[in-house]
Amino acid sequence: MGIFLLMMIIAVAVFVGVASKKFYGKPYIVNFAIAALMLLLVVQTIQMQPISAFGYVAIVCCSLAFFFQIALGFKNAKVSP
Repeated sequence: MGIFLLMMIIAVAVFVGVASKKFYGKPYIVNFAIAALMLLLVVQTIQMQPISAFGYVAIVCCSLAFFFQIALGFKNAKVSP
């Protein structure tokens, strides 16, 4: 599970980089991709044992970023034709 999760994080991060250039006119795709990346980072951090104070800060920050990116994605999806 650990290797698969790391490979998914790398794949989604590469997709975010490519999508930011290729889908410039469709920002909701980039928002949802960033949200997926933040969710994967939260899952990866939760699997760390023991979780340090820095881990808890990362979980909180990535969780907030996840919710903001989801909200921005839905907002941009409604605006885009």
